[in-house]
Amino acid sequence: MFEEYIKDAFNKCNVGKLLGIKIVELEEGRAKGILLIKKKHLNLFGNVHGGILFAFADHTGGACGNTLGKKAVLVESSIHYMKGASGEGKPIFAEAALTHRGKTIGRVDVSIFDEEGNLVAMSHQIFFIKDDVHTTTAAEHI
Repeated sequence: MFEEYIKDAFNKCNVGKLLGIKIVELEEGRAKGILLIKKKHLNLFGNVHGGILFAFADHTGGACGNTLGKKAVLVESSIHYMKGASGEGKPIFAEAALTHRGKTIGRVDVSIFDEEGNLVAMSHQIFFIKDDVHTTTAAEHI
């Protein structure tokens, strides 16, 4: 498969770079990401802002969904916040897994954990699997 290509493409993504998201592991149907908490990620209560967690889940889930050989785009997503994550300089981790693959629709579930292993958030994502296959030039445009 082309896991290194997808990993590289998502690690070059402007939004991922802006937030500091790194895809650290990738295999067909699975992805893992890491985000080091920075002051700019915190809300007024000192926890990672829900929008940052959503973007982290979206980015990691997107990498997972794109390991299937064809371009996959998000069409629906939900997130459930379980526990606040805080601590400037501490990492949080996202684990994404493909839980359904149809001909054109896929589902990815993402769990976000703090460094103690506490569940911070869970996201469920529905992807449309396009007919387009990935090309080596796509990473330059992501």
